[in-house]
Amino acid sequence: MRFTECVHMRNGLALLILNFCFFQASHAQPYPVKPIEVVVHVNPGGGADIFGRYVANIINKEKYLPQQMVVVNKPGGAHAVAASYVAAKKGDPYTILTVAHNTFLAVPTISGLDVGLNKFTPLAFFGLDSQAVTVRADAPYKSMKDLTDVAKAKPKSITVGIGTIGSPAHMLGNLIEKQTGARFNYIGLKGGGESILGVLGGNYQLTFENISEIMDHVRAKKLRVISVSTESRLPFLPDVPTLKEQGLPVVVGLGRGFVAPAGIPKEAREALETAFEKVSRSAAWKDFAEKSVFTNRFMKGAEFGKFMKSELPPIVQFATELGLAKKK
Repeated sequence: MRFTECVHMRNGLALLILNFCFFQASHAQPYPVKPIEVVVHVNPGGGADIFGRYVANIINKEKYLPQQMVVVNKPGGAHAVAASYVAAKKGDPYTILTVAHNTFLAVPTISGLDVGLNKFTPLAFFGLDSQAVTVRADAPYKSMKDLTDVAKAKPKSITVGIGTIGSPAHMLGNLIEKQTGARFNYIGLKGGGESILGVLGGNYQLTFENISEIMDHVRAKKLRVISVSTESRLPFLPDVPTLKEQGLPVVVGLGRGFVAPAGIPKEAREALETAFEKVSRSAAWKDFAEKSVFTNRFMKGAEFGKFMKSELPPIVQFATELGLAKKK
């Protein structure tokens, strides 16, 4: 074979390979091409688990993505285990994490782990599971003044059941103490449900847990809400004043959303954001939010990221003041 013929053959083969690669790239399947793992930071049945599974089920049922979302539970360390697992998958758009934003933001400070916001891509924020100042229905406290007057005159005489030390419920109590000079006696437990049962049973006088977790008992007239930590009164508790109305400029809520590892492809981020936004507009989600006493406030990734950055300083300050910060 002459030299020129050999060159032409090689050039033709190279062109064929280039054309094949171009064809493959132009016909590549859009994200996602396999199931997406949704990591939940609590055990099955917890608030974050119910939230994560409900959102995933809507996406799967309505086919907002061409692949299924599969929920996996990785509890431990109030986000520490799950956050470490997802943060280690940099650039992988097939693993995402449910977050309760307060505890999620506190993990680096409390645990010392390298799982700060720079390790994640914010995807979507759905809203707030707000806190309630709740006592047993037969308790003598009818207002925040009734409660804080006693807690000032007799420091730590009022026992508060707290699902998790360092949680939003704990933060709410801490902010009320700062505003009023009251001092509560906190008892750390294994979850908000245990705290609420403790108040029902008379073991604790007070709880600051999520509104969604106490409403069944409120409707049954076993618990009474003194105040809520929201910006304005809630339609399902129209007679309950906010803390702000009672002279305490305090707003605390447990924000729920999703993040992915840092560095995921743009098209994957956009596909996930779009799917979550469709969920937020669906009738199924609105029904869930109403029944769960959830305050809707949807944000896409960039806005959610800014929100978390603004929330970070007071959370770090809270953890540090309580001696929960990991010494370096």
